[in-house]
Amino acid sequence: MPLLRPLSRRFLASPGPVAALLLALSLAAPAQGAPSTPTGAQPAAAERQPGKSPQNRRRAARRSSADGEGEARAARSSRSKEKAQERASKKRAAKRDDTSRAERDGTAADADERKPLSKGAPNRGRLTGAVRLRSSRHLKAREGARTWGLPVLVKTLRRAAFQVAKKHGDSALLVGDLSARTGGALDGHNSHQTGRDADVGFYVVNSKGKTLRMDRFVAFDDEGNAIGLPGARFDDARNWALVQALLEDRQAGVKYLFVTDALRARLLAHAAKKRVPADLRARAAAAMMSPRDADLHNDHFHIRVMCPPSMRGACIEESLARPACATDEAKQALDSAAPAATDADIYGVPSTAAPAVADGARATAAPASADGARATAAPAAATAPPAAASGARPTAAPR
Repeated sequence: MPLLRPLSRRFLASPGPVAALLLALSLAAPAQGAPSTPTGAQPAAAERQPGKSPQNRRRAARRSSADGEGEARAARSSRSKEKAQERASKKRAAKRDDTSRAERDGTAADADERKPLSKGAPNRGRLTGAVRLRSSRHLKAREGARTWGLPVLVKTLRRAAFQVAKKHGDSALLVGDLSARTGGALDGHNSHQTGRDADVGFYVVNSKGKTLRMDRFVAFDDEGNAIGLPGARFDDARNWALVQALLEDRQAGVKYLFVTDALRARLLAHAAKKRVPADLRARAAAAMMSPRDADLHNDHFHIRVMCPPSMRGACIEESLARPACATDEAKQALDSAAPAATDADIYGVPSTAAPAVADGARATAAPASADGARATAAPAAATAPPAAASGARPTAAPR
C-alpha cells in the first residue's frame, strides 16, 4: 500500500475511474509504522487487570459481608455476656440482702414468716405475707380502706363478686376494711387483726329495682328500707347471691357472716321463696348471725374465713374474751344467771327447747324483740346452768 501512494497522488489530478480507485485504496491503507490493534482489545485488557473483574468484585463483597456478620455476632455475644453478668450480680446482691435480713431479724424460721400466716386470734393477732385487694370491674375498694388480707380471703371476695355479677348483670361489690398490712390493731375495729376478716357493703337498688352503685356503706332498717337514702332498698336477690357464692365456694372456708337478725331473716325468706335447697339454707342460717357485744351490722356484712389448714398451729379460730372492765360489772349478775351458749346460738342448730322455724332461722328460748334483736329468757339462778366459758362464741365485737 505505501507503494501506491505516489501513484495515487499522480493520478488524483486526472479524472477517471482509475483515479477514484487509487484514492479509495490510499484512504483504506493504515499509516506506515502504526501498529494494528484489533477491535475490543482494550476492554479485554481492562478486564484482565487485577481487582477489576466481576468475579473479584463479588468475592470482595462476600468477604465484606462476612466480616460485617462476624462483627455483629461478636457484638451480640458481648451484650449477652454483659446481661448475664448483670443478672448474676443482682442474684448475689439479693442473696446477700436475704442473709443480712435473716441475721438481723433472728433465726431462719423468722425469715420464713414472710409467707402468708395468720397468727393469733381475730381480735389479738398479727399477719404476715398479706395480699392487697384492689378494685376491679365487679369489685370496688372503698376509698381509704385497709385492704390487706390472707390470699384465701382476697381470692374469695373476688370470686364471689364475679359470681354475683355473672348472675345478675350490673353489680359491683363495695369492700371496706380487711386488715393492716402486718395485722394488729386496726382503728375502728375490735377484730380485723389477722387477715381473716372483711367488711363488704350491701347491694342496693332504687324504688324501680335498678342497681345503685354506692361509694359508702348504706344502713337498712328491719323492713329493708335505706336509712338516710330515700327510695333505696335492700337488694334481696343480689345479697342472697353473695351469701350463696360465699358458702358454695369450696376454697373459701367461710365461717361467719355477721349481719343483723332482721336482714338475716329477709335473706332466708328470699331463699325459701326461690326454693333454694334446704341444706344450703341451713348452712346460711348457721353462718349468718349477730353476736353479742358487737356493733350493729345493719350496713355491711362482716365476713370471716376459717384458719387455713396449714396455719392451724398458729391461727386461733375464735376471738379471745376481752378483759373485764367497770362497764361490764353491771352485766355480771345477769350473765351469771343467763343460760349457757349452745350450738343453736353459735351455729343455728335447732335446739330441743323450740322447733326450728320454716325459713331456717335460729330457734331461741324467747321470741325476738320488735327491733329484731334476739332476746334470751333468764331462768332462776338456782336452776340455771353455769355461764358459757369464754371463747365459746365470738365474744369480742367484730366490726
